[in-house]
Amino acid sequence: MFHYFWSLLLCVMCLGGPAGAHPHVFVDARTGFIFDADGQLEALRISWTYDEFTTLILFESLNLDQDGDGQFNDADRAAVIEGETNWDPEYKGDVYLEVAGQDFPLGRPEGAAVTLENNRVEVSFDLPLSQPVMIGDMPAFLRLYDPVFFYAYTILPTVGLGTLPEGCQSQIVPFEPDAVERVLQEKLAALGREEAPTQEIVGRLFSDEVHLTCG
Repeated sequence: MFHYFWSLLLCVMCLGGPAGAHPHVFVDARTGFIFDADGQLEALRISWTYDEFTTLILFESLNLDQDGDGQFNDADRAAVIEGETNWDPEYKGDVYLEVAGQDFPLGRPEGAAVTLENNRVEVSFDLPLSQPVMIGDMPAFLRLYDPVFFYAYTILPTVGLGTLPEGCQSQIVPFEPDAVERVLQEKLAALGREEAPTQEIVGRLFSDEVHLTCG
């Protein structure tokens, strides 16, 4: 995963203390679907709410909330948005959309916003599709995962992200490990801070899914 703060977080976590494990960063995610006037899916709405430790790292790394009032000013928000949504060209934002059995290309974040609630930073943005697409009764699958499982995403029910068109419905399918996946989780948890999983795209195995159908 390439978030701006990944390297900063790694440095801090490697300074000392007990051995780490995969995943290191925990994110509560919410997702929404944006349709155009013709009933085609044209964008995704994504929000990431970081755990309190990661929030602390952001505060320390970026010198956020220098006046100590517990609120973000425009400069604070701009710094977080720059780091979290100005992605490298090859980075997909840990957001993967599958339509009709094929990976569907996505654009870059738009309309980003940052809030601070209950000592946790939330970053939200819209992610346009490369082109609008009609969703039929064959489900589209939306997954959020870090291929190397440094970040773990839990998809929570959508709140205040709009309603779906008539005939469309979405369902969150949480990840439920089987016996083999539990063994793999234990092996990942035993990795040291600087070790990376050897299995490719291991984060995909542990991802929640959102199923979207229309019709």
